[in-house]
Amino acid sequence: ETDKKTVFISRVFVSTKEMMMMATPTMQHAPATTTPAAVERFSFKRACSSRATVFQAAAKRTASPRGRCSALKVENKSVLVVNTNGGGHANIGFWLSKTLASAKHDVTLCVVGEETDKKMQKAPFTYFDADLKPLGVTTMWSNPADLKSKLGGAKFDIVCDNNGKDLENVGPVAEFAKEAGAEQFFFVSSAGIYKPTPTPPHVEGDAVKETAGHAVVEKHLVDMKFTKGMTSFRPQYLTGYGSNKDCEEYFFDRIQRGKPIVIPGSGDQFASVSHAEDLATMIASAVDNANAKDEIFNCVTQKGVTLRGMAEVCAKAMGKEATIVTYKEGSVEGVETKKQFPFRAVHFYASSAKAMAKLGWEPKHPDLEATLKDRYAEYCASGRDKKEMTFDLDEKVLATL
Repeated sequence: ETDKKTVFISRVFVSTKEMMMMATPTMQHAPATTTPAAVERFSFKRACSSRATVFQAAAKRTASPRGRCSALKVENKSVLVVNTNGGGHANIGFWLSKTLASAKHDVTLCVVGEETDKKMQKAPFTYFDADLKPLGVTTMWSNPADLKSKLGGAKFDIVCDNNGKDLENVGPVAEFAKEAGAEQFFFVSSAGIYKPTPTPPHVEGDAVKETAGHAVVEKHLVDMKFTKGMTSFRPQYLTGYGSNKDCEEYFFDRIQRGKPIVIPGSGDQFASVSHAEDLATMIASAVDNANAKDEIFNCVTQKGVTLRGMAEVCAKAMGKEATIVTYKEGSVEGVETKKQFPFRAVHFYASSAKAMAKLGWEPKHPDLEATLKDRYAEYCASGRDKKEMTFDLDEKVLATL
């Protein structure tokens, strides 16, 4: 009897430790030394709406393998994913289709536009035949306004819009979903609608730009009253197999050629960089999940990374060293930050604590360095490491320092 009590106490201790880790979002690659002028104090008090809810969810998930989510036990749902034909978000739809089909759902992936578009010659679209078709995913191409004519009479349990940024584009998809009998509607929104904050990470409920298209869509979808509700997911920067928008490549290009990484600001700004598969499994965890009804979730990984830290982790993944140079944003005539650097020059970092608590989700790829090692291998395999490149905007900045 004494032995049984000892084991029980041990299990409670382990679970409690995990719960406390869950309740406090973590960050990686913070600068080794900081000053009050350079880095603000970070507050995590609002990281989740209810700490009790976080503890309960963590306790239920203690014995679960990393990367699993309870909703994937649900099978045989008919799902339509309307996917953008370009940009970073295209990879979310690819991974979501792959994740759902692997969990034995019937998935139709509809890419906006035409199959003959030159964009289809890039990842993740070139991966459809090898990765999606063997899983039974049906692929098609259509504009949102044409869904009714192309899929007239088809029935879907769930519709996910991973394309529109405003009502003009999402509205027709949502109306089609209603006519198709969808009980749930998923919307891939954007964490870009949050107003800048000096106290990251962003948590759901933080102030947003109310006139932003994504925010207007979120409110409209709630008002449409789907039987099992709408769920909105707000991603930030993403990486991983299938990504086609330069993120880590910006750093790879320069480090590979012995060029400095030129960062606007101090370099201590925090960002969220998530593997696309993790974003997909979060969305999948909302399938038939009552806790997802009419909710908004930050669609990001657990940890943040500084802009300086991103350069350092990329270099480590490459087995090389990075030279980092910072400059005052807007101080160089003729150089726009968004054209010179792929990240925002402010804190753009969000917490995923709510999704972990309410959806039972956790990332499969929490190690950014491991992900970037894979991405660097793909980078070299593509031949990009051998291409000749010039970095004119970087040179303009460096000439002033």
